[in-house]
Amino acid sequence: MATPKPQIRSTFATPVCVHFVPVAPEMNPELRARILEHMQAGGPSNGPGGPRGHGWRSRSDFESWGGQHAQTLARVLRELADGLTATRSGGRVTLDWKIAACAAVRGRGDNVETGAHPGAFWAGVYFADDGYAKSDDQALGGEVELCDPRGALPAMVAPHLAFRIPGGGNAGQTEIIRPQAGMIVMHPAWQPRGERRLEADGQRVTVEFELAVP
Repeated sequence: MATPKPQIRSTFATPVCVHFVPVAPEMNPELRARILEHMQAGGPSNGPGGPRGHGWRSRSDFESWGGQHAQTLARVLRELADGLTATRSGGRVTLDWKIAACAAVRGRGDNVETGAHPGAFWAGVYFADDGYAKSDDQALGGEVELCDPRGALPAMVAPHLAFRIPGGGNAGQTEIIRPQAGMIVMHPAWQPRGERRLEADGQRVTVEFELAVP
């Protein structure tokens, strides 16, 4: 009699969505220009340029001044959120998501501190310009870091071991995603996200967002 194989289940999954906006090549130049214009005109921010080394960040009213492409991006985000969300019984949802979005501009030496987004259901970032100027040089830094929501606990007992399942190798560590222009990274709002120090000479232009249940 054949020995039955063990059944392995990956429980309590943390979904991370990486999506490229189809109209990004047409949308990004105008979106980037509008954000830079708003910044240079002294647009209100969440502080005087934000904390030192964090670049500039607008208030969370981007949808009101971002123009037609801001509305397009908001529509894409709402559709993504609907597609990634279900009722507890697995049913599909269509919700009037409340979006809070801010524009951000970062340059050489800037980073984003790791943090979660209380009060929201989904959170994430859209890259209108990754700042790499089409370079593949890994030394340019600026990668998105998604932290294990369990913290360091899975790596504390035996740091040299991991789990033999898809995604089990980074338990207690971080997941790294290299940004590209036109990319959306969306994740549960309780999962901490940040960005490593940017070493590129170009300007990184992003839209950071939170989606709350209405």
